[in-house]
Amino acid sequence: MALTSLLHIPPELISCILQYLSPIDIISCRRTCHTLYSLCNDSNLRYLVQMERSGVSDDLHPGLCYSDRLRILEKREETWGTLDFRKPVQVCVPFDSTGIYDFTGGAFLLGTRLYTASRRPTIGYSYISLPSLSEDQDQKLQWIGLNLGIQILDVGLAVHEHDLIAALTAKADVCSSSDRHMTLEIRLLSFSTGQHHPLAEQPIIFITTKSLLLGHCNVLIEIVGDFLALLVTFPWAQNEHEDMFFLVRWKKGEAHCLRSSEWGAYAYFSFLSQDTLVIPNLVQNTLEIAKIVIKSDNIPHLVPLCVLNLPPLTRRASIVRLGCRAEPNPTGPGPLAIPAPSNRPFRDKAEDAIILFSVLIEDVQLHPGQFHFPETRPFTFIVHRRALFAHIPAEHRACAPFSSTPDPAFEAVQVPWEAWGVATTRWFEGDPASMRWITTTAGQRAVTMEDNAPTPIIVRDFNPYAVRSARARASASGHSQQRCDWIEDLPNGNRMTLKVEDSVLDAGSVFKDDVRSSLPYVEIVTRAEYRYEGVLIDEERILGLKTRQEDELGISSFDVHILG
Repeated sequence: MALTSLLHIPPELISCILQYLSPIDIISCRRTCHTLYSLCNDSNLRYLVQMERSGVSDDLHPGLCYSDRLRILEKREETWGTLDFRKPVQVCVPFDSTGIYDFTGGAFLLGTRLYTASRRPTIGYSYISLPSLSEDQDQKLQWIGLNLGIQILDVGLAVHEHDLIAALTAKADVCSSSDRHMTLEIRLLSFSTGQHHPLAEQPIIFITTKSLLLGHCNVLIEIVGDFLALLVTFPWAQNEHEDMFFLVRWKKGEAHCLRSSEWGAYAYFSFLSQDTLVIPNLVQNTLEIAKIVIKSDNIPHLVPLCVLNLPPLTRRASIVRLGCRAEPNPTGPGPLAIPAPSNRPFRDKAEDAIILFSVLIEDVQLHPGQFHFPETRPFTFIVHRRALFAHIPAEHRACAPFSSTPDPAFEAVQVPWEAWGVATTRWFEGDPASMRWITTTAGQRAVTMEDNAPTPIIVRDFNPYAVRSARARASASGHSQQRCDWIEDLPNGNRMTLKVEDSVLDAGSVFKDDVRSSLPYVEIVTRAEYRYEGVLIDEERILGLKTRQEDELGISSFDVHILG
């Protein structure tokens, strides 16, 4: 039978075939001949390619046509690529906020207490839905509050996936004579209504009982799919508590304590996928990657897969904090409770997102017979989720979700720092904005500021396509040094720098060897300077925070810089 050339097929069929290709393959087809270039230049294929370049996904629900989706996405990338701010929207906080806050799903949430002078803990929360480019900038913004009437230790949000807010609360244990003995419970609420969540069989789930002093425990909650992961640590009560990690089937009301660890080993974790976590270990100076596995007993277990070693420290140095955060979180296989709006139908892909790790290292001066207060030095480093995921052994990556290989002799793979960290991370020293505040990353972008106000806003884009585009502009301008940084002054007065040179943290009192890191990125620095105490970021906005002068804890107001 005679073979038929692809180009002999009717163009309409070729266009249908091309839609089944990956964006990378579509780009390759565009480069083969004029005919395929013309066919690949169709707006729907260009939109698929632009989604890949921008690191976003789109469920392609009915609504906007492809050309409109493409136009909105290209405008978003252009605006973020220059930090072309519109006039900021100023938002006041007309209540006494606490240190509990979160910024996700286009909503900013703050914990509330009775009044400023009160030493009582957080008892409720208020949130505000923030404006976007597609909305009227003069619309009236309204805070929506809920008072739970009980001490809240922390909250976790899954707004887009489940319309869910989970609050860990503490109340006196009625079975104990001690006023310090507390019952910890998870309360599951609909974010949009404040009522019990309709998918939760038990709106209040018992977690454990503990002897607590106010402020003597740290809490971290993350929600992905049907699981709520909860870490409760006691950094100021070494002789009294073990740190505890729970996995909660929040829809069924089941809480499982998976790990009671040595004091001080763990304080943070982050999801890499719906069933895989990275858990920094402060004591071992490592990143542990573990998988949630559901065995025949139908109980979730944590199975260690690999251990990534961090740069070795000197004998006099120790880690006192090793935090991590990434946005957005992965999601389970079900549909989103709150899909993307029709006028902005795409969202950052969780699998492409970066994770920001904040590291605080204590340097103890060792001089016999002399006492010195230890010096603490802050560092942060950035790595893509997929770069960590790549070091999971292949046989485990091939397993179905929540399952693992049956090999009982399997041991977690140890990966030395030099084998994974140099090429896939970028380290920074003295980044106070990223150390103090969470939610400073969104997708593949991170926001920060310099130490002393007034200071410009700095956005770093680790998207490899943004780096490739900047390299092309550098080459077109006559910059031929591929391993040298390149600076471009933008038309709006901001400055763009292509960062490709290695960063080096010198060996000395903290690190045993020089710490090199070479993950390239594009940095945009605003010409304007701002008097903010911190900056946060999501897919569409940058928030500039102002705190109360009396305690520098509660947020008094913030500016919303909308980018799209």
